[in-house]
Amino acid sequence: MKKILIVFAGLAVVAVIALYLLVGNLDKIIKGAIEGAGSELLGVPVTVAYVELDLKSGTGRISGITVANPAGYQAVNAFQMDMIRLGLDLGSLKKQPIVIKELNIQSPTVDLEVNDQGGSNMQTLIDNIKKNSAKTDEKAAEEQPSQEETGSKEPVKLSFTKLAITGATVNGVVAGQKPTQVVLPDIVRENVGGSKGLTPAQVGGVIIGDIAAQSLQAVVEKKLSEKVEEAAQGLFEDLKKKLAQ
Repeated sequence: MKKILIVFAGLAVVAVIALYLLVGNLDKIIKGAIEGAGSELLGVPVTVAYVELDLKSGTGRISGITVANPAGYQAVNAFQMDMIRLGLDLGSLKKQPIVIKELNIQSPTVDLEVNDQGGSNMQTLIDNIKKNSAKTDEKAAEEQPSQEETGSKEPVKLSFTKLAITGATVNGVVAGQKPTQVVLPDIVRENVGGSKGLTPAQVGGVIIGDIAAQSLQAVVEKKLSEKVEEAAQGLFEDLKKKLAQ
């Protein structure tokens, strides 16, 4: 889950950079770029409420991101993010990798659903990213500014000095049991991508398993501390063992 959130952060930054180098402050076009690339990568509709950028200072806000649930799951959305705040190193815009000094994903809400066989909506999104990432990165490379503008033929790569996910809430439904809600501890990572950088899809691929696992682990541990139906006890125990591997 965490990685899915980072995918959008990466896509948002790439859109900001490309449009900054080409024309400037085009919030509506950036909004459309995030929605298009995000939907293609995750295989489900992605929407963005609005984008606000201050390209002179290199700061911005992206608000109201929603990711629809894959087919076969009950909730309308798999997750939504109230706000993403970012700060760019403007001096790195024509270099590789682009440096994002700080990115904070604020108050995301995750609707985790696990079926009787142990499959989940989060795993479906992870599988979609693996399947679609190469195509999404290739398309992003084709649409980025020319070599003269960026100084490189390579696809845009990103490096995050600091990346934080704060106030994440997980609403979990596992094997038809009573819904449960947990609040995840804040997650802070540094130097994501390092000196070589990662493509947006790679960033998502590196981190998505962590947030998905943390969400599932938090829900499973809470349910195991409660009284659950005997038929579901085995599934919870199996999930716990998988998480420990």
